[in-house]
Amino acid sequence: MAEITCARCGRRAEPLDSPPLVGARGQVVQQQICPACWQEWVEQSKNIINHYGIEVADPRQRQQLYAVMAEFLSIKF
Repeated sequence: MAEITCARCGRRAEPLDSPPLVGARGQVVQQQICPACWQEWVEQSKNIINHYGIEVADPRQRQQLYAVMAEFLSIKF
């Protein structure tokens, strides 16, 4: 697969091996975010989920987490 320019850090890198999320969001992340920045988000998301007690099974709370993720990664869905 061709290299991407990461929307968050601006570095050229190989894309993620597969979309990390289901659907269009996962495609956007795979096409625009490098593996290093994705891993940073994974770690940050754990902190956010635990700190705010987010229930990812709740669609409204999951949407809020997606909004924070988009801001953190500098992407739009």
